[in-house]
Amino acid sequence: MKKVKLETLPFPVDYNELNARIQEKIVTAITVDTTVFDDAGKRLDRGLFSQLMQFGRHPAALVISEVVLKEIQRHLIESLNVKKERLGRDMTDAADFVGLDLRYVQEIKGKIIGLPSAENLCKEQIEKFLNESGAIVVEADDYIQVSDVLDCYFNSNPPFHKDNPKKEEFPDAIALLSLEAWAEDEEREVVVVSRDADWIAFCEKSEKLHLVKDLATALALFQSPDKAVEKMVEDLRAILNDPTSEVFTGIENDIRNFDWASHITCDIDSQFHCEEDDSEVEIEKCVFVDGKKSIVVTGIDDEAVSVIFALQIAGEYRANFSFQKWDSIDKEYISMGGGSSEETFDVSVSVVLRIPIKSTDPEDMEWEIDPLPLHFYLGELEPDWMSGHD
Repeated sequence: MKKVKLETLPFPVDYNELNARIQEKIVTAITVDTTVFDDAGKRLDRGLFSQLMQFGRHPAALVISEVVLKEIQRHLIESLNVKKERLGRDMTDAADFVGLDLRYVQEIKGKIIGLPSAENLCKEQIEKFLNESGAIVVEADDYIQVSDVLDCYFNSNPPFHKDNPKKEEFPDAIALLSLEAWAEDEEREVVVVSRDADWIAFCEKSEKLHLVKDLATALALFQSPDKAVEKMVEDLRAILNDPTSEVFTGIENDIRNFDWASHITCDIDSQFHCEEDDSEVEIEKCVFVDGKKSIVVTGIDDEAVSVIFALQIAGEYRANFSFQKWDSIDKEYISMGGGSSEETFDVSVSVVLRIPIKSTDPEDMEWEIDPLPLHFYLGELEPDWMSGHD
């Protein structure tokens, strides 16, 4: 059995100088690229990405390039369509499994079909996000000209590359040049959150744009925790270090009961047509790895303190597959039997948690878990009978 080591959540480093520039009101804005939205589960209304809405009441401003906003819109519509389609499919499978009368299922599926379109849902969510965050949308036409982008392209300046000045980088170039021009025009400096190599290269040469690779770190830089908040964080640290505490066991149960199937993708090699019949994930270990920066404050308001931390989990993925071969004479697939595969994994699960300011009761804490997607390469698969399995 092969053990798969998955990439863990990048956790904050010390950005003392950048934090000082924020406190001195030199850096007064934050922006993100599309990868941040994708990494946060393509959700505007929950999780870490939704905490950008705090800038609607924060001294600093949230700035978004129109290019990034349109890419977020496209990705959100795709995600909503997939979820809507999957909801109807999974409901039919579940009803069939438990023997529920399919007439009721069809009635519910009719209501699902009658839900607003993904485009309308997307429009509503984006409008709410922009309103609550007070986001400034930077229109490219207001700040750059086509010649600015072409100069970058033909001179192989970031985000274009000398060896491979891809045309696909034009949206990035428009976004970055317009953001930098906005910062120059407004005499402001901006924290740019991105893990994209082209954005990183561009920001390295900019005096106005400061690159931070993950959103948790960026949000933490804009907070000013006082002694009371620091005490709340230390109390939470003690809770997480106690695996029998109510909060820890509650989070652990949510991780164990998480819909892992929606987070798993596989690559398979086989001489046959292969389909996954069913799968399960068993979580074998869940621990809080303590450290100086293991709990990061990402938001402070009148009601609660928001933090993010990670739990390290280990588990096993098991899946059953069916194999088929195409019969060119009868023009149909014929069954070749079944097989199975198992993989172990070790991965971080980030947890966004809100600590009420006016209550010390753990029951009043709220959290959301955000596991990283799991991807397995299962290698060459074949039916059990070919491997000598009973």
